[in-house]
Amino acid sequence: MESSRFIQISEDILIEYVYTSQTAPTTFNTGTYPIELMRDSQTKGTYLFNTNVDDSPAIPQLWTTQGNYRDKSAVTNNINRTQYVSLNTSIGVPYNDSVNFLTDTVNLQQTFSPQLDVAYDTVRVHFVAGFNFTGYDGLVVEVLAPRRDGVMLNFASVNFDKLDTPTFNADPLLLGDKLYATYIEWKIPSLFYANNLFDVTVPNGLAYKITEGQGFLPTPPLTLRVSGIYQTIIENAYSFYEMQEINSVSILSRDIYDNLYAQVIQSTAGDYFELSGEVTGSTFSDFISLLNATGGQYVVFHEISVTEQVGTVFTQTSFQVISQTQDFDEPILFRPIIKNANSAVSFSINYVLRLYNKFDATQIIKNAKLTSFQTQQYGRQMVQLNLGVVPTVANVYNQINNDNGKQIVVGTETPADNKANTSEQIAEKLVVKTKYVTTFRDRLNVKAAISPVKVQTITDETIPRPSFGTADNSAKKARFDFKYKPKTK
Repeated sequence: MESSRFIQISEDILIEYVYTSQTAPTTFNTGTYPIELMRDSQTKGTYLFNTNVDDSPAIPQLWTTQGNYRDKSAVTNNINRTQYVSLNTSIGVPYNDSVNFLTDTVNLQQTFSPQLDVAYDTVRVHFVAGFNFTGYDGLVVEVLAPRRDGVMLNFASVNFDKLDTPTFNADPLLLGDKLYATYIEWKIPSLFYANNLFDVTVPNGLAYKITEGQGFLPTPPLTLRVSGIYQTIIENAYSFYEMQEINSVSILSRDIYDNLYAQVIQSTAGDYFELSGEVTGSTFSDFISLLNATGGQYVVFHEISVTEQVGTVFTQTSFQVISQTQDFDEPILFRPIIKNANSAVSFSINYVLRLYNKFDATQIIKNAKLTSFQTQQYGRQMVQLNLGVVPTVANVYNQINNDNGKQIVVGTETPADNKANTSEQIAEKLVVKTKYVTTFRDRLNVKAAISPVKVQTITDETIPRPSFGTADNSAKKARFDFKYKPKTK
């Protein structure tokens, strides 16, 4: 995993040095990305560039990948390093071809046989929102390392003036209550890898070539120096810069906390994400304990921001900071709310793991990022399923099949009697009378039971009916004498 070191150069300028992964480094082959070396006989130093786009028509986008190209660089013009000069290649005769103390253009590009895969770190210079180069025409940012003989090697000497356009940061960086909205960046060969591969007997090695066989110190530091251009002098079409150093700082050539990394993953247990600090070969809790045992008092801060992409526009829609002082092995559970779920193409979770030492105010910062296209899954409203009462209350019923009585056979005791009449046949002969009642009585605690029914012979007889007035209301009706004896308990 890559890791970053942040250095506050000034109130408005922040340098982020990104160490390439030590397990899977970012590499570029010298056959595709050639290396130029410009020797300076005045200072005995060397400037390293990647081949300029103007010199590589077959690779038209080379400079956008590496960034450290000669056309956007400046070199010192005197031994005191108080004046620099632009290496603008659009001039008919580049400056290095007009003087005798710099390597001419023809001899800049290095030859490797066989070609080498070179590991690269990244340098990113962040500018606070609204940065306007107050008091300066531009900046020169240098990355230097000492050779074994003490001579300084320039891994980069990038010239950025106020007329140049920085890159807009789609995910603005918030550090120290300051929002850094733009940046410039370039890549340089990793000093850590180059030094480890140095062999005085192998002239084809990168460290051998760039140091003229001298090599580097056993644990060489990197110096990051930013100087302001307070005056620009144009002479014979060349731009000469009067320089004033703003600040410089030295950092290690490798990340001593390279086994620590930030991680953001989608949880397998639900619709949320897990954010955590991870340590190769150990646990995050043991890592914090080790830091505290060496004189630290560390607090962990988890900075989480969500950026949504709607069309080609990236917008930060949420930001929060979660502090952690215990249970460091427990991940932070986070579910984003995508405000534009119906229109957003994707969203990104930007995670900054910050270890802050309250004892001396130093910080260890690791970054991770996850991009997802499942925007609707994390919208404002979640699809809800009606599960009823939780826990579920089950009602158990004894289902009785619907029996309309048509299967009852009335006749002799012999089931095979073909003269038997069914209940349906009997019902056809019934006379139905409807009686209306004016009162309703409720009965409680009524129990019913089933007992055998005695069926008697059916006879026809004349049944007198109540008379109303003088009319004869007699009629014949079939009478059924059923004797029902309820079982009592």
